[in-house]
Order: sequence, then structure tokens, then C-alpha cells
Amino acid sequence: MSEGTPVRLAVPFINEEMVERFFLRNPHLQGADITPLDNRERGVGLPVLYNEFIAANLERDAWLFFLHEDFEFLGPLPELSGLRTEAVYGTFGARLEGRKPCMYGRHTCSNKDGSNARKTGIEIAAPTWVDTLDCQSILLHSAMLRAHPGLRFDEGLSFDLYAEEFCLNAQENHGLSVMVLPARFQHYSYGRIIERYREGLAHLAERYPDSAVPGTCTFIGGRAAELEAGFTYDNKALQAEAARR
Repeated sequence: MSEGTPVRLAVPFINEEMVERFFLRNPHLQGADITPLDNRERGVGLPVLYNEFIAANLERDAWLFFLHEDFEFLGPLPELSGLRTEAVYGTFGARLEGRKPCMYGRHTCSNKDGSNARKTGIEIAAPTWVDTLDCQSILLHSAMLRAHPGLRFDEGLSFDLYAEEFCLNAQENHGLSVMVLPARFQHYSYGRIIERYREGLAHLAERYPDSAVPGTCTFIGGRAAELEAGFTYDNKALQAEAARR
């Protein structure tokens, strides 16, 4: 049970205005325990910052909520009372249904300036199992992390795919479930598939040669080509389809 357990938000940032607006001055987060992680000088990959935050908060029971600077809660934090601590949670993720990846966790997605906003993801009313989470948010309990010292963020990745890798590690090596929680939020990023992302895919294919799972943008794992034979990602089409649900 999580009732009474502290919730600590960790927000890496390079854009101070965003973290101020979306977190420190967000009326839905009044009184929340928020730690901005200034990455302007260091410029390290987010797994490094997240693992440091885990190490600093490992010994006491707490929910650790890792969030991108361009993530804005439009309502209260997700309800955590009653959640199992032995699971990995987020607010948006993908699950393979038949040969098709389905995206769970309905929210608003837009450009950084809020333009081109549209709804995406399937609405959920309760925690919902998925294969992987998007990197925009990931929620972990310190008790789970103490019990699984081999479950940490992969510092071989930098700004892409580290949540997906964490989910693969959690499920395949630690027997943990991955769940999406209902929440009201806007993510000010459509994301881009650039060379760094492709390098991350190659890294995950090497680490998980026998795996094939859907992410929110691509299939992941050494056997991803088997899934790609039955479905081709088109992010614009996926967003339009989700909006019709």
C-alpha cells in the first residue's frame, strides 16, 4: 500500500521557464515535493541523473516520479494509494494487441510552444498493463528498487529509450509488471526519430537479442523485425486513430 508514502518528483531540465511553469508554479502540484535536476552545465544523459536520484532516496520508502520538463499535469497527481510497490508505472505506454501496437494513457500532445495540440492514447480508468512506457514519465517505489539492485536505468542510453529498456529489464529479469496510470496531462513534445534514437535501438537489440516489444514510436529488441513485418509505425496515423477512440 502507498497511502501515506511520500511522493518525490524528479524533473531534469535545461529550460528553466518550463520547469517553473509546469512544476513549481503548477496549481495542481502545490505542496508537492519537487526536485528540479539542473542539467544545463553537466549535459549528462537522463539515466545518470535518475540513478543519482535513486541512490540519494533509496533508504527510505517513497514513490520516485521521474518526469520530463515539458510534462504538465492538468489535474492532480495519479492516485497511488493501493498500488503495489512491486511494479513499474507511467502515464503513457504501448501494448501489442494482435500484430498492432496500441497506446494507452490518453493525453494532449503538442509542440513545445503548445501549438498543434491533439489528443492521443486510449482512455483508461484504472491501472492498465502495457509492454513498455514512454520516457515522458516513470514512477518507481524505493522499496522495489532496494529489493532489485540490478534494476536501474541504463547509462548506455542518454535521452531516448531508457524507459523502454527499464521496462524490458523489469519484466524479463525481475518478473515485474509495467502499468499505465490514469492522469490528466499535456506533453509538449512530439519527439523525433534521429540518429541518437537509432543508436539506442541498436543498443537494445544487442542487450535483448531475443525480445520484440512495441514502444510508442517503434518496435524494440533484437527480434523487432519480426513485428515490423506485420505493422509499420506512422506516428501521425496513430495519433489520428487514437483521437477517434
